[in-house]
Amino acid sequence: MMMRRECCLCLLLTNALVFIILYMYIQPGTNLPAFHEDSTNFYFKMKKIQNGVDGSEKTENYPGRCEDDLELLILVPSSLWNFRHREAIRKTWGNKDSSDAETRLLFFTGTSLSNETFQQMFKDEQGQFQDIVKVNITESYDNLTKKSIALLKWAHLNCPGVRYVLKSDDDMFINIQNLVNVLRKTKPKNAILGVKNSHSVPFRDKGSKWYVSREQYPKDKYPIYISGTAYVITGDIITSLYNSTLYVPSLFIEDVYLNGICRERIGAEAIHLSGFDPARNRGKINGRFFEKRITGHHFSPRDIILMWDELQTVLKSPRSVNNN
Repeated sequence: MMMRRECCLCLLLTNALVFIILYMYIQPGTNLPAFHEDSTNFYFKMKKIQNGVDGSEKTENYPGRCEDDLELLILVPSSLWNFRHREAIRKTWGNKDSSDAETRLLFFTGTSLSNETFQQMFKDEQGQFQDIVKVNITESYDNLTKKSIALLKWAHLNCPGVRYVLKSDDDMFINIQNLVNVLRKTKPKNAILGVKNSHSVPFRDKGSKWYVSREQYPKDKYPIYISGTAYVITGDIITSLYNSTLYVPSLFIEDVYLNGICRERIGAEAIHLSGFDPARNRGKINGRFFEKRITGHHFSPRDIILMWDELQTVLKSPRSVNNN
């Protein structure tokens, strides 16, 4: 009889302990992803996982922490060898003078086998601009998610007070002032903003570049997500979004994973921003196209510089000044 009572007491204590742990886990402010009761629970793991992000190589030119009053942090994943793309962005829309906001531009590169001349060119670039974070991830399409997690981790550790983070590919053209104006007007929180995708499904054809097996993602439809070419993350979810990647199994399709699955996991909103153009370069776009728009995709470094010069001419014209 005594043994039965002790077993019952032990069981009650165990259940109470489990309840307390789960209760603490889901409380707001813990910086852990909330366990929302929805259809994606199958894809969520309570156990911490390895996401393959080991951090960055801290060189002597490693960028320092952000200022406390930073309004917009611009993070650009860039292949190690894309020197001209980075140069074009620095000279144009990524420059501090491209808007009246307090901004900071950083590039994130991976690692690659290359000759000594190439490596020296890269080191010289790092030393001159001190705006490149080199992460221990091999450059490849399948590793884009890992690189995006790495830049998210960097923002989490080094820019805790930033208001907004813009992630952009290095073949984008962006009117930063127009973006800042929209963010100041709408003041979004707990959200990822950009081009919203609502009806995407996994490719099950093994010959497809975007093939995803049912083991990788078992559902027949992706959650709503924001396109990965350029998107804005509100500063209040940087930590919780990064922490969710420690628990949600990775998927190589970066925007579906971060801006869909992980976003949904932490209860953040997906907001469509007008002015974000999902189309690739249509061949007839010039600087005037971006007078009222925010983004465009798939431009060469030469395109970016030419369009920037055209846009500045348009913005300085009497008609544009009067309209503003």
